[in-house]
Amino acid sequence: MSWLWQNGYFTQVGPLVIGAVAIWVALLNQRRQLNAQMFIEISARFQELLRMFPTDAWLANLNPSRPLPPQSQEVRDCTLYCIQLVADVYHLHQAGYITKRLWVLWEREIKRTLTGPVFRREWEGISAEFANNPDFFRYITALVHSKTQIVTPSFSKG
Repeated sequence: MSWLWQNGYFTQVGPLVIGAVAIWVALLNQRRQLNAQMFIEISARFQELLRMFPTDAWLANLNPSRPLPPQSQEVRDCTLYCIQLVADVYHLHQAGYITKRLWVLWEREIKRTLTGPVFRREWEGISAEFANNPDFFRYITALVHSKTQIVTPSFSKG
């Protein structure tokens, strides 16, 4: 009777275990897919912002040896849009929608951008727009005023 009982037990429990594993794998795949979609969407928004940003301002921000362009409403607006995109990503990360691995990749670029001279200069004029969210405000202020700027390596031919 023991053998029949064990056989019946595995017949009933086996499909439950297999079903639970299948659900777990499906949820993992869905999370990966959502992160890929977020990456694509955020990257597309960033590319759109890059096209809007004045080229001389963007290059001066990445390379401190270049002269800063004069202040303008266009540069200020583009800076505001960039920081708003960072705010969106930051809030998604804080809410747990973005994996730590993906956040680390994005945060490296965020730091590189926000420590540049153009963003440092423009932050003073637009920071009030983000004062309603103290955590994000402190995060960006700390990045903008950090001592270390991450410099983009320049590659030359030959």
